[in-house]
Amino acid sequence: MRSNGEVGAGSVARLLSVANVDRSQPPGGPGAVPILRSVRRLPDPTSRPSAAADAEDRGGSAVPSPAFAFLLSLIAVPSLFWLVTFKRTTDHTIPEEWLMGTVMPPIQAWVAHNAPPLDSLLIGISGLGSGWFVALGFAAAGLVALARGRRDLALLLAAGTLAFPIEWALKYFTAIPEISLGQLWNALFNVRNIGLDDIADFPAGHALRATVFYGLLAFCVAHIVIDRRRGMTAYAIAIGLIAAISLIRLYLGAHYPIDLIGGWMAGGALLAVIVAVYSLAVDEGARA
Repeated sequence: MRSNGEVGAGSVARLLSVANVDRSQPPGGPGAVPILRSVRRLPDPTSRPSAAADAEDRGGSAVPSPAFAFLLSLIAVPSLFWLVTFKRTTDHTIPEEWLMGTVMPPIQAWVAHNAPPLDSLLIGISGLGSGWFVALGFAAAGLVALARGRRDLALLLAAGTLAFPIEWALKYFTAIPEISLGQLWNALFNVRNIGLDDIADFPAGHALRATVFYGLLAFCVAHIVIDRRRGMTAYAIAIGLIAAISLIRLYLGAHYPIDLIGGWMAGGALLAVIVAVYSLAVDEGARA
């Protein structure tokens, strides 16, 4: 064990050695004062982290991560399969029959008689989810994306048109009574004024198409603006339109609640899968 005298002598020697150092030299140079290992270097203000762009896009925007989108798809797809299985064995439930047979007809009759402009407005809002309007909307939005040089978003919107064959397939496999492919084909073109909703109620086509179309539009807006507040505003507007278009179908007596739920689930499943694949592709491209 060292004595107090030895410790004091060692301290004095270290102080003298530091005093003899040439302080004209920059820190860290030969003969200069050594830089303490515990002191970190100051960051270079001219450098930028490689993940800054990704952090700005994710942290400051309303764009969901691939993991979150895949989680939604893992929830929506099995739920849709369960509902399709239930629908193949059940036409409509008793509460639905009561709602559509007792509650909705008087409401529609009162609005049509006392507020015709409101009735016309509701019918017009419902038309925002029609097949022709959504198809033209996808085409117009895709052309706008191409004009802005966003080929990736144009392909994203093109994938959204899968909502149409998904609706046709679900109507064909869940129709009660069963329908033939010939009936389905004729209904696609409204032959003899018989459309898809006339031969099969499930799923509600307006709800399915609106979920995919307006959901993808909101995602594109959130992806472009890179501002969380405006992105969340776009999502809120999309949810409002989807809810309005779908619930008006109940008001018009065109669908039962289970049909709307099926449309939301089918559209949500497709929307989640498209967004998840797109977000994953963008992440892989950024890392490459």
